[in-house]
Parts: sequence; C-alpha cells; structure tokens
Amino acid sequence: MYLITGVTGHLGNAAAEAFLQQEGASKLTVLSRSHEKAKSWAERGVGVKIGDYNDYNSLVNAFKGVEKLLFVSSNDLENRESHHRNVIAAAKAAKVNHVIFTSFQYQSTAEDSPNGLMPVYKATEDLLIASGLTYTILRNGIYMDMLPDIIGPAIREGKVLFAPAGDTPVAFTSRNDLAQAAANVLVKDGFENRIIDLVNGQRVRFQEIADQLGDVLKLKITYLNVSDTEYQQALLDAGLPPIVVGLFVGILKSIKAGEFDKTGTDLEAILGRTPLQVKDFLEAYYA
Repeated sequence: MYLITGVTGHLGNAAAEAFLQQEGASKLTVLSRSHEKAKSWAERGVGVKIGDYNDYNSLVNAFKGVEKLLFVSSNDLENRESHHRNVIAAAKAAKVNHVIFTSFQYQSTAEDSPNGLMPVYKATEDLLIASGLTYTILRNGIYMDMLPDIIGPAIREGKVLFAPAGDTPVAFTSRNDLAQAAANVLVKDGFENRIIDLVNGQRVRFQEIADQLGDVLKLKITYLNVSDTEYQQALLDAGLPPIVVGLFVGILKSIKAGEFDKTGTDLEAILGRTPLQVKDFLEAYYA
C-alpha cells in the first residue's frame, strides 16, 4: 500500500494527483484528519485512513499495512517538531517498509541557519535516519510559488520589487515539479537510504527577477535591496501576522546568506524533463 500524508496542503495534494496520473486510484491511500476532509478523494476511488499528526495512536492505526509512506512535512509552525516525531515513531511501530520525507534545502548547519525552520528539518532527518527505517529524504528547493507573495500584490502600481535578498543567486523550484518528483520516488525503487537534493538546475538573482517581471508586465521594475528591518516593518504595516512576517524575513535572510544557491541534476533526472524556470513561472502567473 502507498500512503501520502498532507493531501489537504499544496504539496501533498499535488503529489497525490501526480501519483493518480501514473498509478491510478486503486493503489493510493491518503491520510486525513476526518472522512469529510477526504470526501473528494474517496469519491475518486482513493483509499482513506484517518489520522492526525497530533495523535500518535491514530497514526499507528493508519500506517498499518503501509509499504511506502510519503511523509509530507507538517505546516504547523508551532507544533511541527512534535508532529514529525509522532509520524516517525508511528511508522516504526506500524512496521512501514519505507518512509519518504519531504525536507527542505539548506547548506549551513541547521543551528547556524537564519531560517528558523531549519533546525526542525535537520532534527527530523536525524531522527528518521536513526530510526532504523528505510528512508529517503527529499531536500526540496525553495518554492518559486512563493515569489508572488514576496513580490507583493501592488507590483503593477508600485513598480518596485522590495526585498532584503542581496545579490545572491537562488535556485527557485516549482512546487508542482517537487510534487511530481516525490510521486516518482514513491512508486519507483532505487532511492532507498538516500538524501536527494531536489533543486532547480538554474539560479536567478532578484535583479534578474525584477527584469524578467518587467518584461512580462511591460513595465520598468526596480529592485530595492532593503534592510531586514525595513522589510519586516513593511509587512507588519500591511497587516500580516507576526509569525508569518518572521517566516518571510527568515527565508529572505537565508536567501541572502546563500542557503538556496545550490543547483543540481537529480530533480531533472527524476522528472525526466527540464524543471520549470522562473521566467516561465512569472509569465504564466502575471500574463
């Protein structure tokens, strides 16, 4: 049995859809907190197991009989670490054969990262490797799907790309490409006990993003490399919750520090095609 978690989120949903296109509904089971939340999947013939990252026992029951588990990381910023511990412990108790974890790209030691999310991902990776389970760790590149949020909704009026990202190149990667790659790893063999960097093969700087965006919008877009403090205050003034502001500031600090400038060929090899590039993403989103 193949089981995918996190299907109510963007990455898990896209991975499940990619799996369906390859293997069909009869081979797929999804994890959901309730039957109501998974109704649309059940109507398509997908199996449903009920479990909650907060509830270890529910996860043990849900994981029984699972051969390969695609473990999509929790999106709960405050409880992510305990959620991840529960999933790994439950997978071990249920004797899952192979756990594939969607981690996040980083290059520094997690403790030194300006991105506060990194220590949790590193701790989860270490816990999974030490568990004795067969594992695959997918270190996903930073989502290019975040760019519209970083760019902001007023780009057409303001004509300014406002971010404390410096001049560091970034290997922005499509979330759909990452989901497709995760589904491919789930259904194929040969990825056991590996850490795989799923990153775009091309990097861009924020000045290039401003130029490409200007080409799409047919405007002159200016990139302002502002300070972290200026950016943080601008987001707070716009009404974003402090926890979200902290997330964005941390990610942009990580970009500036070079956490996401790594490129590679594994994503292209697993996809069997060239990954989506930032210019094409911007054209599709803003045209």
